[in-house]
Amino acid sequence: MEQLIEFANRAGYRLRGMIHHPERHPHGHPGGPAADSPPGVVFFHGFTGDRMESHWLFVKCSRALARAGVASLRFDFFGSGESEGEFHQATLESEIADAEVAVDFMRREGGIDSSRVGLLGLSLGGAIGALIAPRVRARALVLWAAPARLPYLQNLADRYSRPLPDSNDTREYAGHRVSHRFLEAVDRYDPLVGVASFSGPTLIMHPECDEYLPLSNPEDYYRASRAGVKDKIIIPHADHTFTAVAWESHVIDCSVKWFQKNL
Repeated sequence: MEQLIEFANRAGYRLRGMIHHPERHPHGHPGGPAADSPPGVVFFHGFTGDRMESHWLFVKCSRALARAGVASLRFDFFGSGESEGEFHQATLESEIADAEVAVDFMRREGGIDSSRVGLLGLSLGGAIGALIAPRVRARALVLWAAPARLPYLQNLADRYSRPLPDSNDTREYAGHRVSHRFLEAVDRYDPLVGVASFSGPTLIMHPECDEYLPLSNPEDYYRASRAGVKDKIIIPHADHTFTAVAWESHVIDCSVKWFQKNL
């Protein structure tokens, strides 16, 4: 069962998303009691992404999780996808806050076992997942092509964005207006500190040929992690969003098995 949902973030804006339930949800509807309810996973999309992600990567993974008996929530951050707001209004801090609210919503309204919640993030969404995992008491964590050091994002922004002639405080990146405020907080957040404080099972997956993030990123996460159960998988020849049927299939299969085993 797939259900369109919306919920308010801390600023009162509506965030929109999709909850996927296993085909045979124990109570036949979302919001049922926790006993015998399935575990759940909350997805965090990347910078300028949305709840579907490139080549519908998140949709495919959510449906694979449902077939495996795991519920999931995909949602658009404030200013992204179909959620309220404009992208140039979003900040790193607003996305971190939205991620925490989404986890709380999944626990309260998702019809899942609230004690068994995992997080999965792609790119910047992975860094956000690493940051909040200990705070939201996640059971397990999966990172896809995640940056380990957020100040590096400023270098990427300088390289891949360009000034807009009609604005002093926004730049253009991939057809989006991006405020300089988005990256103002990069020095105040360290995903490696987050993952070092998280003891739950942690899976780090990274493309070998990531065009944005070198292989030092997954290595830094793996070294920083204090999880008793952890693994690092490099996908040979893959690009940043695993844009090939074989690459995405491998990433999804490994992630689904990780959550099945560890939630």
